[in-house]
Amino acid sequence: MGNVLLDEALNRRAKLNSEWHARPTARLQAPLRCSHQVYRRPAHADTRTAFAQLCTDLGQPSPASDSRHHVVQLASAIVKWEGHTEADSVTCLMAGNGRPLFSEPAHTGAPANLEGLFGKDLYCGVKVEVIAGDVNTPEPGEIRDILGSDSILGGQVADGGASLWTTLQLDPDGHTRILVINHHLPEVPLSELLQRILEVESYRLQAIAALPLAREMMFGLSQLERDIEPMMLALTQSDQHAEYPELLTKLSNMAAKIEHLAADSSYRFAAARAYSQIVEQRLTDLREDLSVTQSRYSVFVLKSLLPAMRTCEAAERRIDELAKRVSRAINLLNSMVDMIQTRQTHDMLETMNRNSQMQIRLQQAVEGFSIFVISYYALGLAHYSLQALETLGFEIDPTLITGIAAPVVLTVVWLNVRWLRRKLSKETP
Repeated sequence: MGNVLLDEALNRRAKLNSEWHARPTARLQAPLRCSHQVYRRPAHADTRTAFAQLCTDLGQPSPASDSRHHVVQLASAIVKWEGHTEADSVTCLMAGNGRPLFSEPAHTGAPANLEGLFGKDLYCGVKVEVIAGDVNTPEPGEIRDILGSDSILGGQVADGGASLWTTLQLDPDGHTRILVINHHLPEVPLSELLQRILEVESYRLQAIAALPLAREMMFGLSQLERDIEPMMLALTQSDQHAEYPELLTKLSNMAAKIEHLAADSSYRFAAARAYSQIVEQRLTDLREDLSVTQSRYSVFVLKSLLPAMRTCEAAERRIDELAKRVSRAINLLNSMVDMIQTRQTHDMLETMNRNSQMQIRLQQAVEGFSIFVISYYALGLAHYSLQALETLGFEIDPTLITGIAAPVVLTVVWLNVRWLRRKLSKETP
């Protein structure tokens, strides 16, 4: 048993330690070309198994069963597969540049059925051409011709070790073209620079994907805010207690809608924040030249990314604030209902107390009346008995004796009734 626990602990530690070496960088010296595609993973699709089978069919090592990254040579391209939470990314590298540039992307050197493994929902596409700047550095006019636009942005990166140029516009294939000019970076720093560029492109699109949802949420929240105003007005002005259950039902339904909106958006907004932070960190790692007058790559990316993130944050805040408003309204309504119920209970208790007092007084009156009634009947029976004795020849006056006995009988009956009432009051809990 102890050995089993030790083995499990070692396995956990090995997995945690492997995270430090995860996401390997595909390395290749300039000149080179790179294609990077990110596909949304189809529902219940096992893309890792499909990619592993392709590697096996081509006689190449396949990814491990628990791996989320794999770099392998397939056909004439170096292929890196990376499995994300909701998507799969495929990066292909080939030595040399296309002739002309961007005419022969790197994924054309990979097996033709590679892209079909990950579905047809292309989320992000990037084509990168890395040229050796010490051989033939293009002029700005040539860069514009290569990228097919007069509006280019970029400049020196990696502390002047390379230059990055792009338009961030999609070409006819739906890919963004990026031109990297390597001035003097060795293979490893150049591969890391390329990895940062691809991550910026991938994560900025995944971050900004929350913007349509945020705008949709804004519209729905505006409608809910308009709906809550008449409810709050009715809550403050209504003096009809019968309306409170209807108001409580409406507010409860609204709270359920808000919770549904929060559940639908919380994961996407949290993911967008995480992606945005990664983009900002990767842009910092590019180490751009801040002295250039040309529009920088990071400035253009952040100019569109940050407002989108602010919109998502505003949508989250509005959801939270509206949920709190509805919760406060429900609590207020419940307090008002509780106060009304308390008042009704108090009135009912007052009524019961008055009834009890009346019953006690009535009982006391009945007890006093019963004393006289019992005494009257007792004296009547005694009078009949005395008359019978007089008839039998005894010399007695029934009326005189009855009159003398009346106070005695009345006192005895009163004492017995009082004793009985005390006894019953002691026995009653």
